[in-house]
Amino acid sequence: MSENQNEKFIVEAIDLTHDGLAVTRLDDGYTVFVEDLLKGETAEIEITHRRKNFGFGQVVTRINRSPYRQAPKCKHFYECGGCQLMHMDYDVQVAFKKYRVESMLKKIGVDNIDVDDMVSMVNPYYYRNKVEIKFANGKEGIEAGFYQTKSHDVVDIEECFIMPKKSFQLLTLIKNLFNQYKISAFDEKTKNGLVKSIIIRESSKHKEILVLMNLSASKLPNERKFIKRLAEQQSELVGVGIIKTDDDSDYHLNKPIRLVYGKRFIYDTILDVKYRIGFKSFFQVNPLQTERLYSTAIEMAGLSLKDKVIDAYSGIGSIALNIANKVYKVFGIEQLRAAVYDAKRNAKLNNIKNAFFEVGDAEKVISKWKKYSFDAIFFDPPRKGCKKEFLKTVVDMKIPKIIYISCNPATLGRDLEYLINHDYEIKKVAPVDMFPQTSHVESIVLLSLKTA
Repeated sequence: MSENQNEKFIVEAIDLTHDGLAVTRLDDGYTVFVEDLLKGETAEIEITHRRKNFGFGQVVTRINRSPYRQAPKCKHFYECGGCQLMHMDYDVQVAFKKYRVESMLKKIGVDNIDVDDMVSMVNPYYYRNKVEIKFANGKEGIEAGFYQTKSHDVVDIEECFIMPKKSFQLLTLIKNLFNQYKISAFDEKTKNGLVKSIIIRESSKHKEILVLMNLSASKLPNERKFIKRLAEQQSELVGVGIIKTDDDSDYHLNKPIRLVYGKRFIYDTILDVKYRIGFKSFFQVNPLQTERLYSTAIEMAGLSLKDKVIDAYSGIGSIALNIANKVYKVFGIEQLRAAVYDAKRNAKLNNIKNAFFEVGDAEKVISKWKKYSFDAIFFDPPRKGCKKEFLKTVVDMKIPKIIYISCNPATLGRDLEYLINHDYEIKKVAPVDMFPQTSHVESIVLLSLKTA
């Protein structure tokens, strides 16, 4: 390839990467990943970043347009990193995500399973019940929004199609109050300023909203007046917390929260179970699809009232409590003590007496249970997947059924490969679109222990 980084080339998009970039190749075979180019489209591009084996480019002129391209609803789409696929017809988004799951299976040598059609949404907008908003200082005051793709530059948003409308109205109110009280954003370079980010969490079934403010100091200027005005103008706001952080690493996990208004939790309901959800609680962000995710996983598991089941990575009990009335006993494992406290509270709230929760790392707790017999285990790990020690213990325990819920096809593939190489076989794969307009994919996989 030419050494001239800004030289222009005519290319065709032959595929899409996991995050929605077009895969193109120059005449000499050099691979260039291009934003805003759909599979089958041809364009004149220029190289913006070049590395030894691949580069990144941008469209100069689109030569032909895919029939699946659509005008994004959001005017910020081409600069905001919150969404990656809004320029793609929703049915094609869904097909692309299913293809990602199929490609993962093919990569690990599984070609005898037909992946179910994606469980998609009728209205794939305004679905996130939790958003984290970043702040920056602009010419006309504080700005609020999401980071640009692969950047820490904040895009000041005037609309958002993945946030619920009430949450966005509350964000606008908070931003206006910050400006009225001349409160500035924290600057990562100069280390001056106050506001780093806020988390807005809205209940889908109950009219309640929580706000957590991440600041560089422990208090807002004119805090009592600020909070009073905020609460007066948003009647569904039930709690505001402030957390002071020196850096942004896991601030929501390891720093204390000072309650400045109302209460520390809201309630939400998934299927027939009511949950108390705090500032720090992990809870799926798409409530409508969460019900479909859990219903599908439970149906795939084929549980009976005689079964003893493990819910690894159990959080506040979101899966365990939904299967409790279908099994004999369910045992949850969760590393966060506060989440286990919430899970036990949620069990009591729903009068569930056959769900038990233990604090600890999944791989350590489950190793203590090796002498017991279980009928099924649910995994719902973070994006990094399961640790090998955990998988090894599950294999050693010969648990007949595994129901693996994953938000990352790459780590799911790695973990499935280990399991199928250790006497498990994949029986069913069902993808669920938990995050429309983005490249993220959620999958449910049922594995069973091979019989001798």
